[in-house]
Amino acid sequence: MNLSIKEKVYGAIFGYAIGDALGLGAEFMTRQEIKKRYPEGLRHYSQIVRDAHRSQWKRGEWTNDTEIILMLLESIAETKTIDCIDFASRLKKWYLSNPTDITHNLRWVLSQEDFTKNPFESTKRVWEKMKSFDSTSECIGRALFTGMWNDNYERHAIDMCRLTHPQSRCETSCLVMATMSHSLFWNNEESSYDDLMALAKRNNQDVVRYIEIARHGSLNDFKLDDEETFWFVRKAMGAALWCLWHCDSPYEAMYAVIDQGGDADTNAALATGLLGLKFGFSALEASGPKGIINPERLRRTADALIEVLSERANAESN
Repeated sequence: MNLSIKEKVYGAIFGYAIGDALGLGAEFMTRQEIKKRYPEGLRHYSQIVRDAHRSQWKRGEWTNDTEIILMLLESIAETKTIDCIDFASRLKKWYLSNPTDITHNLRWVLSQEDFTKNPFESTKRVWEKMKSFDSTSECIGRALFTGMWNDNYERHAIDMCRLTHPQSRCETSCLVMATMSHSLFWNNEESSYDDLMALAKRNNQDVVRYIEIARHGSLNDFKLDDEETFWFVRKAMGAALWCLWHCDSPYEAMYAVIDQGGDADTNAALATGLLGLKFGFSALEASGPKGIINPERLRRTADALIEVLSERANAESN
């Protein structure tokens, strides 16, 4: 399916935000809780329950997952490159604004005085003090969009992960996601299962099992609502790949992931964004929840990114 750059970029950005905003309604819930709260399934923003957690946002409003992605894309649009220092400065400014939701380990990373000048060294120092299982999955979304870069996307994907998550499992998961994104964006085809498996085996064996489940297992096999592991980066990666290989539309993917609970906003954002990239923005317009808040910012960001990527595509063809 040869989609235009606009279809792909709009599909990925709007898919990511839509999945994030609706997934919030099931975030941190088990599958049983979701069935109780949403017996007909969570399909519209108006259904989102107003408990202590979810009442921090308006219905249809995205969370920190999309906000961080928009900061990255705005950085790319303005610098016309992938600049880790510029993005680190934007993250720091966002952190100082006291955002509604920010994970413990990301708060610790961004609180360091030298983060904007020496982010990799600063973050490594913090992680040496943290236990490795404290990593959370907010880094994986960056890989979906760094994969759209035409050259050195592997290095950019790893660098953008290392900026906050300098851990082999996280870096490998991001590399796998960026590889799939790059192939969909530039080659109009999926990366092969064998290529992704080989990539994971070369970099981190722990990631291999999640790609295997994505291809040959069920979504239930990921146990996305397990309270001890729902934040695994490789779970978000695996669930998104499962949706790519087993779902026929962005919304089928989004609803399937949301019904699983756990880190539902992150998982739904990644899955819907990935399938939005594959099927295009038109597939998102056809149906699905209406009322995403601030779509104008999504359009502005998408248009600015399209301009940069189009310039690079034209340069490639000349």
